[in-house]
Amino acid sequence: MKKKLVLFLSLSLLLNIALIYFFVFRGDVIVLEDHRQAIVISKENKEVVLTEMRSFLESIQEINQGLIDNNVQMIIDAGTKAGNGVVEKVPKGLMRKLPIAFKRMGFATHDLFDEISQDAKDHFNAKKTQEKLAELLNNCVACHKTYKFTTE
Repeated sequence: MKKKLVLFLSLSLLLNIALIYFFVFRGDVIVLEDHRQAIVISKENKEVVLTEMRSFLESIQEINQGLIDNNVQMIIDAGTKAGNGVVEKVPKGLMRKLPIAFKRMGFATHDLFDEISQDAKDHFNAKKTQEKLAELLNNCVACHKTYKFTTE
């Protein structure tokens, strides 16, 4: 009886680990010939992702324009617009489809927008803002080199 219980618990543990890997860490991806990962999502969720990426570009442009014009409020507003406040609007089903590395990169990108905004509020430094902006663009390039979205 004890052996059966141990076997059952072991199998249950392995199954749970596999499920966690597939639904939390791996996401729904296909490796492409160009070595990028195609993340498979619904048409509606693809629109959500593309809209968010466009808003990132808009915010980056606004931060850059704020630097050119020495307009701190524009930088604060643009950073806030793309910061972690928008993460709450992501559909729950979409989050399950995304691989953990993509999620980490996405959260890091939102964090950088928040940092730019907060730094501008606390003690604006144009050079520091430009450095954060370069980090943001590096995230964008890395993401586009690594991932592609395709529909189900």
